[in-house]
Amino acid sequence: MSPIKTFLLLLAAGPVLMSTGCSRPLLGGSAGEGSIEYAISFPGMDPDGLMADILPTKAVLSFDQEHQSLDLSAGMGIFKTSMVVNTPKKVVDYHMSIMGKSLVASMGRRDLQQLNDTPPSMAMIQTQARDTIAGLPCRQAYLVYDAIGTPEAEVWFTEDIGIDSPNWYGPYGEVPGMLMRFELVQNNVRMRLEATKVHLGKVDPLLFADRANHQRVSPEVLRAQLDEVLGAFSH
Repeated sequence: MSPIKTFLLLLAAGPVLMSTGCSRPLLGGSAGEGSIEYAISFPGMDPDGLMADILPTKAVLSFDQEHQSLDLSAGMGIFKTSMVVNTPKKVVDYHMSIMGKSLVASMGRRDLQQLNDTPPSMAMIQTQARDTIAGLPCRQAYLVYDAIGTPEAEVWFTEDIGIDSPNWYGPYGEVPGMLMRFELVQNNVRMRLEATKVHLGKVDPLLFADRANHQRVSPEVLRAQLDEVLGAFSH
């Protein structure tokens, strides 16, 4: 185990590792319903590369107490994805559209794990660091992995949005609050998301419905299509 991993695990004996905090609405409206807009960047990718102009620059997460919908598009709308999360059923309907071809697959926990390049974490350590992101107070945490060569992952989250288990479907399921600054790796593409705008209040329930005109396929078929598209971005 690396020295930094050992140090972080020793820190775990001090601060509280997990909390289920409730929230207070700082921006008006309901703290359990609203939307977050994220700016997207790609650390390590050549800003002057051939793919730079068609990479996504923002994503929008809409949420209520039982659902989430994460939407992004790239290539001036040529490539779009929507992840519609049903937390009570522990199912995600993953929608993908590219060049007029639209697919959707229902994914459970095991299917979702196969989408992520990040292994299960060994521990989550909250630090005493604080920041304000998009107007909400946020806390810093590190996810530590036992896998050799996997660096610690830094995330920032807020407990001022009162959603139970908001991250169960992603690689940071242990984090108790809504993610506000974090990174994801999929198909060797590293993507950094940071919240820039938060709106708390009623959202359209149609955002959590199936997208129109999408053909239902198996998770394996959808993953193959994603591999093909994301593989182009990683080369």
